[in-house]
Amino acid sequence: ILHLSCSRTHVPCRDGTGCVAQEYLCDGEKDCADGSDEDGCAQLCNTPGRSHSSYPCGLGSCLNASLVCNSRQDCADGSDEGGNCSVPCQRSCTHLCYPSPQGPRCWCGPGYHLAADGLSCMDIDECTEWSKGACSQTCLNAPGSYSCGCLPGYLLEPDGHTCKLTGPEPKLLVAVQSEVLSYGLRSGHEEVVLATDKDRVVFSLDYDLVERKVFWMDLATESIRWQDLSSGKKGTLVKGVRSDCIAVDWLGRNLYWTDGVAGQILATRLGAAWQGIPEYTVVMDGDLDQPHSLVLQPLAGLMYWSEVGSHSRLMEASMDGSWRHVLLAQGLGWPTALALDFPTQRIFWLDEKLGSVGSARLDGSSVKVLKLRWVRSPFAAAVCEGQLYWSERKTWSVQQVDKASGKNRTVLLKRHGQPHGLQVPSWGNPSPAVPALLISHPAHAVLAGTNGCAKSNGGCAQLCLPNP
Repeated sequence: ILHLSCSRTHVPCRDGTGCVAQEYLCDGEKDCADGSDEDGCAQLCNTPGRSHSSYPCGLGSCLNASLVCNSRQDCADGSDEGGNCSVPCQRSCTHLCYPSPQGPRCWCGPGYHLAADGLSCMDIDECTEWSKGACSQTCLNAPGSYSCGCLPGYLLEPDGHTCKLTGPEPKLLVAVQSEVLSYGLRSGHEEVVLATDKDRVVFSLDYDLVERKVFWMDLATESIRWQDLSSGKKGTLVKGVRSDCIAVDWLGRNLYWTDGVAGQILATRLGAAWQGIPEYTVVMDGDLDQPHSLVLQPLAGLMYWSEVGSHSRLMEASMDGSWRHVLLAQGLGWPTALALDFPTQRIFWLDEKLGSVGSARLDGSSVKVLKLRWVRSPFAAAVCEGQLYWSERKTWSVQQVDKASGKNRTVLLKRHGQPHGLQVPSWGNPSPAVPALLISHPAHAVLAGTNGCAKSNGGCAQLCLPNP
């Protein structure tokens, strides 16, 4: 017998082959191979706070209360008819009363659930449970209902729940060995937008929306290079560096990178040109415990990174290196890939050791972890609209899942050779056999706004580092 250890947010399948999140139980979809997550669901039909108008049939299914005692057998076992169906409703129900074979029962209209007293109805706040996916971006609760909204640069879909990017098709930039591919997230169209020397490998990469430049780490020459996608012009930003991850501040016009061996986070100007002397500054040094993946929030002047040393943790600091503190230090194995979701103000991470996808609000609250068997060797991650994208080193592939539920997994790209990383702007750790990816869309600029270094370099003669 296989004994599987599941996290506190998951329950084991009966056959011991996997774990499923608690919110997947009795959701009408079999997530366990043996379907055990959908067994015994009848007892949940009238659980206070769980349902508003369901009646438990004897064989484990739920029936709408309006179909009970209607002189027709709607439950497969006929348990919705007979008994005390003829007893009149005389209870003091807040909303409605329906007859049942067990006698009259109260029930509630849509948007409400039955309280513990079995008589009154309480409003369901659909906006509090982010994982339920009531709205993909903003949510406004109302008595018995709720409404969804979208941020600038997005349009609410006809379903009233989903926000889609307006304007041009969002693109995924994927580094595959010595090339960078553009992958259309609507059309699936692929094209090579950048090709380096055949003996070079494009590792972590990021994109500057302002000047349409791709920046990447070239481990062979220990340099950070760039190419203008409009003119094709190429250049070297800085030499003599070896980075696990790079990130572009498209507002303050800087580029940041991590050095896991030295335990540092460094930065240089985006417009710097290699003159034979390194022109960069150490933003953070000291007790960083193998800094790994790095993501920036330029509008707020903040940066987030993972540390994968003796004690894994997620960290936050101002982009000038001050105000450093621990964002999350519990429940982490090896968070190798980070991604920021600006519309929902959440940070996502993929954990190679635990085989999971985690997310939290940017203050470290509302932590949600989904154990997914697809997550084995994540390199880098990106979020766009309702999807989470990541690259896998061992399978040389780029995959996607629903960012809230972890469901609907799809393999977008699979390459033979040496792919690398994947990002939004946020990457994972470089490896010679990983796909690298980044999402490009003008909405990033719309959401960005400005920071203290965006205008006149903040009045600095050389490097300006933002501070909230």
